[in-house]
Amino acid sequence: MIERNRIAIVGFVATAITFGPGRMAYGMFLPQLKEEFAFSAGTAGAIAGLGFAAFLLALFVTGSLTPRFGPRLPLLIGGGFAVAGFALTALAPGMAVLSLGVACASASAGFAWTPFNSMTQQAVPEQYRRRVLSIVSTGTTFGIIAAGVLAMGIAAGGLSWRIAWAAFAAIAPIAVILPMLLLSKQDGFEHGRRVDIRKEFSRLRRREAVPLYGLALSFGATNGTYLSYWIEHISQSGGLPGVPSELIGPVLFIAFGLAGCLGLFTGDVVERRGLRMVLLVLFSGSAASLLLLGFLPGSWAGTLASAALQGICVMCLSAIYSFWSQRLFPDIPAESFTAVLMLYAAGSVIAPPVAGQLGSALGLGPTLALFGAVSIGSLLLVRRVQEAP
Repeated sequence: MIERNRIAIVGFVATAITFGPGRMAYGMFLPQLKEEFAFSAGTAGAIAGLGFAAFLLALFVTGSLTPRFGPRLPLLIGGGFAVAGFALTALAPGMAVLSLGVACASASAGFAWTPFNSMTQQAVPEQYRRRVLSIVSTGTTFGIIAAGVLAMGIAAGGLSWRIAWAAFAAIAPIAVILPMLLLSKQDGFEHGRRVDIRKEFSRLRRREAVPLYGLALSFGATNGTYLSYWIEHISQSGGLPGVPSELIGPVLFIAFGLAGCLGLFTGDVVERRGLRMVLLVLFSGSAASLLLLGFLPGSWAGTLASAALQGICVMCLSAIYSFWSQRLFPDIPAESFTAVLMLYAAGSVIAPPVAGQLGSALGLGPTLALFGAVSIGSLLLVRRVQEAP
């Protein structure tokens, strides 16, 4: 099998499992989890924050493992964390095990994505790299769609949320088996390379990378806030007409995932329209998404448009951050992408608690609108983006 196809297939499946249910299923099933374990909105936010922190820690560990042992090892670890996280959550007897399961599932995403930057840089011809990385990142959206459909069926049938997590645990071993079957230990591994982690990351300090870092941090903050509070804000505002509260999450997650399928074409669109123009559209879309959610939480049209715009932004920006970091740092592709995702994760950890405090004082609607203004302000960084030569 051609190497680029092997890498694209494994990457698509890995992100579908670890970034689909691994990162998103907690929010999708939050109403059922709150009902069964009787925890408050504050506790729900703390569990989500623990998941983001586990993701951040996994990214840091991956940044150390990949250059030393090659990219396949972090992938296998990520698959193992996915299996453990889903199983622990499905069997959780109480809050402690539930929190551990959510953290392990989130950590799996931190292990199972950035190694593909090394593999594409080493094994994929330059003309195919953007397309392969777009396919890898967009695996997330298909994982979200599948999880949303499963969640909808379970909620509509009055079944336990545990069935869904057990199904995720049954599927997750694919994320371990596939890399073992299709990837060798040598894929994307530079033999004989001596690694000084502090020196490697010190090489990331370049003026041309400032817009990349700033936009990653910005979108981490706005997207983390969006995913932490969108279902809660809609529910607090009276829900959506004609839909039981337990179906709101699955319906909107499916809309989020379906729109995110456009991320498959990110590399081709950037090639034709330029990076700066695409970023301008995406961060304007991010602002619109937050404003629609903030001011129209009871409107089907407003919430669906908001979810779709957010899904497009997540998937397209995921692909862009991947190949943009690779272009700026071709000799350290995994380390550079890890650094970008660490900034994204840091924004996701820091912003939701701040938004929670603002929400208590101002209300969630105005708070979400304020974070929409953050996306608008980020357009100033877009002006500093340098196009590929």
